[in-house]
Amino acid sequence: MNLLSLASRQIWPHVLLVAHLKPQRLFLLHSENAAESRTPAQRLKRFFDQSNLVAKGNTSLVCVSDSDFSTIETQLDELQTNRQLLPSDCVVNFTGGNKLMATAAFRWAAKRGVRALYLERRNQLTWFEPRDGDVLTRNECVDGHLTDALDPLPLLRCQLDASEVDREGQLIHLNSAGQAVPEADFWKKLPSLTAEQIEPWLAIIASGNRKQNKGDALELIVAAALLRLGVKHVRRSLRPKVHTASGVSARLAHAELDLLFNFAGKLWLVDCKDRKPVTDLADGLRRISQPHTPADRQQYDELFERLRDQLSISDTKVIKEDLLAAREIGGLLGETICVRRAALSPEVREFARRNHVHLIENCRQPNALRDSLRSILHPQAPASLDQLAELQEQLCK
Repeated sequence: MNLLSLASRQIWPHVLLVAHLKPQRLFLLHSENAAESRTPAQRLKRFFDQSNLVAKGNTSLVCVSDSDFSTIETQLDELQTNRQLLPSDCVVNFTGGNKLMATAAFRWAAKRGVRALYLERRNQLTWFEPRDGDVLTRNECVDGHLTDALDPLPLLRCQLDASEVDREGQLIHLNSAGQAVPEADFWKKLPSLTAEQIEPWLAIIASGNRKQNKGDALELIVAAALLRLGVKHVRRSLRPKVHTASGVSARLAHAELDLLFNFAGKLWLVDCKDRKPVTDLADGLRRISQPHTPADRQQYDELFERLRDQLSISDTKVIKEDLLAAREIGGLLGETICVRRAALSPEVREFARRNHVHLIENCRQPNALRDSLRSILHPQAPASLDQLAELQEQLCK
């Protein structure tokens, strides 16, 4: 099969469809628009050449117009003639490109008797098959887990536009010891483990130097939980760096990603904070402070309420920064998980809910991390035997 795909900034329609269709040759059709089409197509070609989803050398870049309808059809005719492509061996993917390019590619396919397809965000694939002067349609679902075995790092590099990867971080897997831990023991012990205690369960391939810090334990705990729940690889402590206007990379990184993984046809960003809420600082200071007069008490209360409000804003600000990072890193389908040691304010919870951020609180409590991650990663899965046993135990109390 020869797959002719209109390139755009979103990589997943290409990655999923190539994994699903397994084409012998891939032609990435792009315009001269660098930001929206040409540069993303170049990144996709590098990715496919390195990933083995398409045989190396069998991915080609083809420039087409993005503003002249008839020219696009002529260029597709030339591609078919020059590459000696049989219509019966071709499929046109018009999920990407601008509306004019997509419409022209679809009409060209219908006129030439070439099959075409469009992939919706919910992984619903619609086929358009010319037959007897008409176009017949049929639907099927593309399994997002087809690409779970791919390392998230090359996917990240393929998606990034304004940044590059400055530090590759660590690639983490569950080793044989971690896989051998009985299910009940694994989840019972996991929340209270230190970094040194959990590392024997993990195979960690490090790239570059990284200083240890107090948040290491929670990051490793969450990584182990994700791997136990079906994620194949977790990248930890990556660092992207901004491209400057001159094309030269900035000297300093602009962010550090705690955890990154690829699952169900999406890139997931995980932000971990293993500390008490910042508002506890104000509450603790209030408990040890002693105003001497009623006037001091009033001024004191006003100042502390302002301080507490300002500190509470920082929790929301961190989630906003995570959202921006997830949108660049994962594209339209990027997902964000924020894992916190303590409970957060109702305002922060509501902000996370409205922006579709998965928030996990009290993560050190028994089963909190397991149950939350399981419902996020496997939303359609039935309750586990452990969950049913726990519910029955609660009902019997």
